[in-house]
Amino acid sequence: MVQYLTEHVEQMRDKDYTSLSIAKAVKGRDPGGVEKALRLGGKVYRFGPGSPEGAVSLWTAWATRLISEAMDPPDGQLVIVPVPNSQATIANDDDFRTWELARRIADEFGDNVTAHDELRWLEAMPKASEGGPRQAHELFPKLRCDLKVSADADRILIDDILTTGGHLQACAAKVRATGSSIEAALVCGRTKHVQVSNPFAMPVEEFADFDPDDPFGFGAIFDEIE
Repeated sequence: MVQYLTEHVEQMRDKDYTSLSIAKAVKGRDPGGVEKALRLGGKVYRFGPGSPEGAVSLWTAWATRLISEAMDPPDGQLVIVPVPNSQATIANDDDFRTWELARRIADEFGDNVTAHDELRWLEAMPKASEGGPRQAHELFPKLRCDLKVSADADRILIDDILTTGGHLQACAAKVRATGSSIEAALVCGRTKHVQVSNPFAMPVEEFADFDPDDPFGFGAIFDEIE
């Protein structure tokens, strides 16, 4: 939904601060700055220092609209699977941020759309922002996937922030290993190190599928010599 700068540039614009505030709010942090108001679908969402809820509701509404358009008309069952945060382990059944976001989106639909925490880490992970692993080949073996709905159901991943894409690749591969599939992934924020003309433009990116049998992708580059 937003492409936000991870560091200040020489000339920060109001929309740069706004996109950063939304990303912070969706991650569960105080959006800071000054009060903002954005309109989506005829509704105004307000958020600012100490008041993140408007930004979270804005992103939920945006994600709901996008899924609705992709499912028009709704067909079959869709499972929204949150990418687990660093403390979402198999030994810890506590709630976590992206699971909360996934449920909020699913609640906007009927019974054919559900949210389930089918992915968890085998053990607590160091945060990527604090030097933890970011690459799919490092993350994949540390994940476990327990399907809670039929493998035939369509699935999408939900995450708050996209940086390298490694977490999405590893999670999608772990789901595929169960015999199910991932149709797409939705994230709130895309980290940027350079200023983009419109931080609210919705970029669509494609990442190569991670293959645990070819973790470095050599098979896509070299042909085997017999």
